[in-house]
Amino acid sequence: MIRYVLAALLTVALLSVTGLALDQTASDNTERELRAGITALEDAGIDLRENEELSPEDHPNPQRVVELEMPADSLTTEGVSQFEVEPVNGTDVSFVRYVLDDGTTHRAIVDERIVYRDATENRSTEIRGSGRQTVTLVLLPDAEGDPVVVADPPEEELYPPGRDTAGRTS
Repeated sequence: MIRYVLAALLTVALLSVTGLALDQTASDNTERELRAGITALEDAGIDLRENEELSPEDHPNPQRVVELEMPADSLTTEGVSQFEVEPVNGTDVSFVRYVLDDGTTHRAIVDERIVYRDATENRSTEIRGSGRQTVTLVLLPDAEGDPVVVADPPEEELYPPGRDTAGRTS
């Protein structure tokens, strides 16, 4: 009888330790996935700014498409409740902040200023939802005509009037 009680207690103890290990691993897996996405976002923004030039009015603007994986809450990953890219005014950097469903908050620096939708404003880019999220980065001029990396610009900024999605005259 004592053997059965000890076996049951040992089983409960092992399951508890396994549960704690899975919980920590889930956060680590999500962080690894998000760090890879942040690096891809940074690399695309830097590549766009360093290797492209602003397009003339009647040409498509240079762009890069980045796919970010936002893990959902599961046994092996922690969900993401917030992911935001905030440009720092007057510098060429942005802060990336993300919050996991367990309340863990992280912050990273991206060596490129990335603004949301409008090159003349300093708005943050928020990425919502789980799964694969596509972010389009486009090089556009700001109010002074200097190049700025813009996330998810309106369709008319991607393809100027008279041009289709391949850049051909319509």
